[in-house]
Amino acid sequence: MWLAALGVVFVALGVAIGWYGLGKLVVVPRVLRAEVEEPSTISPSDGFVVCRGTAAAGPAGTVAAPFSGTDCLGFEFEVTERQPFVGAGLPWYHARLDDGVATRAFDLDGDHGSVAVDPESRRFSLDTESTVSTVGGGETPSDRIQRFTEARDIAPVSKWLAALPVFGRRRFVERRVDPGESYLVAGHTDHRGGDPTFTGDLVITDRSPRGFALSRLRAAALPLIVAAVFVGLGSWALLA
Repeated sequence: MWLAALGVVFVALGVAIGWYGLGKLVVVPRVLRAEVEEPSTISPSDGFVVCRGTAAAGPAGTVAAPFSGTDCLGFEFEVTERQPFVGAGLPWYHARLDDGVATRAFDLDGDHGSVAVDPESRRFSLDTESTVSTVGGGETPSDRIQRFTEARDIAPVSKWLAALPVFGRRRFVERRVDPGESYLVAGHTDHRGGDPTFTGDLVITDRSPRGFALSRLRAAALPLIVAAVFVGLGSWALLA
């Protein structure tokens, strides 16, 4: 009886993890099928569109990235810490301590015009190159990072953890939309003041459509493998 119950739990966990992994891939076929357009050709009636252009600040201006201080048009950050007691005790596992986003409406410029992009902070996710600041468990972070951790109430590294050679190391990761850089934006457009504007759940990446697809596949690979293992073990327990 207990084996069957354990099997149900494993299958349920596997399905949940698999659903999370597959969620990263839902938009990939649509991005690969769509033709990349110029900003000047976008209209609100196009449905799902993919557009490439150069990011430029709009009326909302810029925002300072949390760790680098770079003036950008939007960012996503996360803070992780290498810990020994999570992730099956693997010393290379990084536990997430904090994460967040900030967005600004901006323009995507092309050779013959521009289109507005207004990401929603609740559904904001960047597929862009990460800027990573690494601080050892016994090291003193920069003043900017110290002010950030104090403002976010992130406790300092535990003394016992900092005393261990490979633990306590923190990674401060930020991904940004930088003015003057080229980005691929995919999603739906709407009317804003009579002009088309990308809104809602958007893909914003500095990669090509194929590069974006490969990045999402790599991100989904581990959850899907773990899901398959859990479902397999759960199925064995149910059939045993």
